[in-house]
Amino acid sequence: MNVIFARYNRHRLPQFQIETSIVALNGAKVVVKKALGRASEAHIRAISDGYDLVRGSLNPGGLLLPNRMAYETQAITFEYIEGESIDRILLDAFRAGDRDAFLAIIDAYRALVAKSFQPPARRTITPEITAVFGAPAADLPGEGPWMPVAAIDAVFENIILSGNKHYLIDIEWVFPGALPMDFVLYRSLFYFHQVKYFELGIDKWIGFEELLARCRIKPEAAKLFREMDESFQSYVYGPERCYQFKENYLKRQVPLHSLEKTIEHQRDVVRKYHGEIVGMRGEIAERDRIIGEIVNSFGWRLWQKISRAIAFVCPSGSRRRRAFDRLLAPLKSR
Repeated sequence: MNVIFARYNRHRLPQFQIETSIVALNGAKVVVKKALGRASEAHIRAISDGYDLVRGSLNPGGLLLPNRMAYETQAITFEYIEGESIDRILLDAFRAGDRDAFLAIIDAYRALVAKSFQPPARRTITPEITAVFGAPAADLPGEGPWMPVAAIDAVFENIILSGNKHYLIDIEWVFPGALPMDFVLYRSLFYFHQVKYFELGIDKWIGFEELLARCRIKPEAAKLFREMDESFQSYVYGPERCYQFKENYLKRQVPLHSLEKTIEHQRDVVRKYHGEIVGMRGEIAERDRIIGEIVNSFGWRLWQKISRAIAFVCPSGSRRRRAFDRLLAPLKSR
């Protein structure tokens, strides 16, 4: 078994601290989620239960789930899916400046999620959903499709296009009971636009409010969804984010887009200095050429002979040399 990648979520509350790793096993890659202590073993069980809830709620012809290959008390193993995330496809459209493609991808994502989940028989807000998201049923918007289970991880970065199939690769956070599908859409838009790629200037290219309007998410609903996500973050990290102090001791992580910008800047610097060096080499070559012409000229060779004769007749430091220098002084001053 060879570990290719590992991530540790120790900044969460103890009951949610797990290790997620990609492992090469018998020539194939698998994803392993493992409890980091006895306290988080129940979370591994919840992931397995959530997998069953989502699998039982999906329609044929929509989202697929990777195979669950093993489940134990402390770990659960899934098939690894090769492909490209909707998050990455959207980022490529943004970088290309293709607004039509960008919006078309979001529209296709909305349609995919809507057709993938069976509509709930009843829009039941369970006590667990109220406790996690702090949203009583009376406050939730009634328009638009709802999900029969709260599969809130069905966001851009967790949906992988592999061939012509879409896989929902992460079902860590699933809760029984219905939720508006627009909440999941809001989370996708918020973390893509306002968190992950905001530094790239995406807000100047397309506004967040424009995206919400495109997806028919009203301002009052967006405000409620933001509060619901904050409540969820408190559920995972604690009301005071008491475990986030560990981030002070983490190695600095540079986002891919920032790293690419840094690399391009360094390339520009190298190109600039390369141009300056080439120019300096040209100047040096020109000076060498002029010096060569001088050294090889008749006048220079004659002066060298005269200088050697003077040095022989009037050695440096001698009375003759001092007298000779006094004779030349009026000529040098002109």
